[in-house]
Amino acid sequence: MSGIDIETKRKLREMGAAPMLEALEAQDETLVLGMAFEERLRLVVDEAHSGFNHAKVEGLIRRAGLRYPARICAGSTSWTSVVWTGT
Repeated sequence: MSGIDIETKRKLREMGAAPMLEALEAQDETLVLGMAFEERLRLVVDEAHSGFNHAKVEGLIRRAGLRYPARICAGSTSWTSVVWTGT
């Protein structure tokens, strides 16, 4: 848990920076103890950016209308059987 006050959290959410706030709150204080501010900020931004990119990719896949056969959903790594539905 970070030492950010409630008002600062509210402002971050209002600005649309909720993923950064979540990444900051997810940092383990004992692991980042002794790190410079720039290093901690870099970790927060990397985590938030990773979530941002993941959400974009999920949206692209959803809009592409891909169907995944049961064997891919079961854990197979073969992507050759992905079928485009044409929508």
